[in-house]
Amino acid sequence: MKRLAGIDLGGTNIRVALATSETTHTAPVHRSTPAADGPDAVMQSIADCVREASGGAPLDGAAIGIPGPLDPMTGVVHAAPQLHGWHELPAASMLGTLLGCPVAIRNDASLAGFAEWKAGAGGGSRHFLFVTASTGIGGALVVDGRLYDGGTGSGGEVGHAPMGLDGPACAQGHPGCLEGFASGTGIAHQAHRAVAAGESTSLASLPPDRIDAKAVQDAARAGDQVATRIYAGAGRALGRALGGLINLLSPEVIAVGGGLIHAGDLLFDPLRAGVAEMAFEYPASQCRVVPAALGTDAGLVGAIAWAVESFEQPSS
Repeated sequence: MKRLAGIDLGGTNIRVALATSETTHTAPVHRSTPAADGPDAVMQSIADCVREASGGAPLDGAAIGIPGPLDPMTGVVHAAPQLHGWHELPAASMLGTLLGCPVAIRNDASLAGFAEWKAGAGGGSRHFLFVTASTGIGGALVVDGRLYDGGTGSGGEVGHAPMGLDGPACAQGHPGCLEGFASGTGIAHQAHRAVAAGESTSLASLPPDRIDAKAVQDAARAGDQVATRIYAGAGRALGRALGGLINLLSPEVIAVGGGLIHAGDLLFDPLRAGVAEMAFEYPASQCRVVPAALGTDAGLVGAIAWAVESFEQPSS
């Protein structure tokens, strides 16, 4: 097998490992992301991690998951909101120069979804949809056994499906986005609005900076009706969006990952009810909607799998 590296780049941490098979890797090397210091500092930190992981030996290729819209064909990152100065950045060529090998880039959610399809909840399917519900909402789509990214490299952005003309805006400022309803940020925003409106909720006893999705989850578990209503609304909105995607795409499996899945039935009960509201009966009966399986390792496993996909030649 060729010497290939997988790189999971986030706004907080960098994780790098070498491939030991299509979906397994060596023990990861970790480093904090110098996000505020600009692209050159981040690229150098990545290169240092790769050299540590490889023991300084040359590589045959590397793949990296990057948060934000990008073009996997040209290797250019159009924007990375969590990383200062990443605007129309030729990330693949920059990193390739530092590492001395070809580099493939993909959106981080796309690679997490690719990992779930290869080695997680979507294993064995031909048509698969991955949704990550956390601070924001992202996703990935596998169609007929191929990772789909559309004509511009940005396919799979399920978090920006329209949900209603008057709904809260997403992080990009689009009103009525699914992300505004059902992301961790959206849940926290609704909780702040409920407190500001004087609704009777235990959340009102918390300092404003501690009212986040986890606080809403904890309050709902303790029986707080406002918190329960907020979580139910988020789950229903996400389920209705997935129901529409079942009608459009007819996937065999939908896996939901990200931090919000730790809410368990608080999220999944209204989510499954929302799916039933929107999806046609037959395609819904043929589609499993399940929690993602790989947890926080999905991004790195996806980068490993994409490095193998991109640079490992099939044996003759």
